[in-house]
Amino acid sequence: FARLNENRRRDRTMQEQSSVFGGPATSLELRYTGKPVSGWGGLVAVMRYLERRGVRRVLASALPDGRTSPNQIPVVDMVLAFFAGVLTGSRRFAHVERLRSDEVVRTILGLARMPSAMTLTRYFGGLVRSHVEQLSAVLGQFVFGELTRPALGATLDLDSTVFERYGRQEGSLKGYNPRKHGRPSHHPLLAILAEAKLVLHAWLRSGNTASARGVKAFLAETLARVPADFRFYAVRADSGFFLSEFLEELERRALPYAIAVRMNPLLRRAVAGIREWQPVAPGLEAAETSYSAHGWNAPRRLVVVRELLRERPQARGRKLLEVPGYTFHVLVTTLSHDPVQTWRFYNSRAEIENRIKELKEDFGAGGFCLQSFYGTEAAFRLICFLFNLVAQFKREVTQDEAPRLSTLRTKILVIGAIIGSEGRQTVLRLGLRDRWRQHFAVLLERIAGLAISTVAQFTDHLKNIGLRPW
Repeated sequence: FARLNENRRRDRTMQEQSSVFGGPATSLELRYTGKPVSGWGGLVAVMRYLERRGVRRVLASALPDGRTSPNQIPVVDMVLAFFAGVLTGSRRFAHVERLRSDEVVRTILGLARMPSAMTLTRYFGGLVRSHVEQLSAVLGQFVFGELTRPALGATLDLDSTVFERYGRQEGSLKGYNPRKHGRPSHHPLLAILAEAKLVLHAWLRSGNTASARGVKAFLAETLARVPADFRFYAVRADSGFFLSEFLEELERRALPYAIAVRMNPLLRRAVAGIREWQPVAPGLEAAETSYSAHGWNAPRRLVVVRELLRERPQARGRKLLEVPGYTFHVLVTTLSHDPVQTWRFYNSRAEIENRIKELKEDFGAGGFCLQSFYGTEAAFRLICFLFNLVAQFKREVTQDEAPRLSTLRTKILVIGAIIGSEGRQTVLRLGLRDRWRQHFAVLLERIAGLAISTVAQFTDHLKNIGLRPW
């Protein structure tokens, strides 16, 4: 009896512990199913949009393929799988592996087989410079063939960023790195249309390059991507692009600009000598002056903003010994607006930082790195292409351009789905109810109502840039 009582006490103790440390999840019985189930059913909306836009045909024209294996996966299928990986949160080539066993995603993409990470890296690693240039030109013409034109012209923002590297990949060198000093990196250069929120052009560069290295050639390539009659309102850039030869190039092309100025002793004296200031807000004043640096053919207009540290203790900018208690921001510009309007126009340039942040954090633009420099650049430019497609998806389908890709994942892409059949028809069943089902149905209706891109339209775009499909 003593042993029986001991067992009963032990059972009661275990039940009490279970009630304290257990719960509904603990009491659930687990079972496994071999049915094709996925959490990415919402990908069907994005893929229907891409098919409506004719993206498969564009990729077939842009992607080189010199492989001879009879068992190879088509290059278009590989890039679509790559896109699916990025859309679902992949930040490395290795992350694409998690989709290989997802039958729902494979069916949505329309692929016979999902590529492995090694298949992708082997393909991208075999690309050379001419392949990347052709790829970028074809994809650029497709995206910007139907570019909307702001009434006053488009604002072109130029900026660079840093992709940190952890290895000895080609072009991964020590250079400017504000977060991890001395860490090898790549230093890409981007041109972004502010109003359309599209990446107009992008270069991947070695980590030891300065911000404005090659910017004149980059500008020429950027302008070649838009129609000859496309009008720009102004070019904006930070102080890394404050170079005499770049200012002269913008003026030669009759492109208005507003560019932050890199301070030097002569410029500091000129700013300190300003006497007339226009109030903008409490603790914030603006002024203008003309300045002629060494080597300039003529003076240029400077717009200066100063902030009173006593009222704006978090203010950023340059401090001058000659004018204590203030921080200063200086722009060189050809715009004729008053100083306040010019400063506000330039200050809205902060939007490009949001675009670059989304590229890096949501699209994983800095993570898909190979030993081959041009393979890495090809992946980077394809991600920029996908970024533009998602921007157009938001404009035309969700009709809300504000959310980032990370938000679209939770609101649209993450949907429980299962593949089934009705007769001979494959069916995708989505786990949506009530308003969520209605919302998704509206998106699909908008996609179905879009005009289909034709072969003739795309062929005309290729003729305009003098390129031929592979």
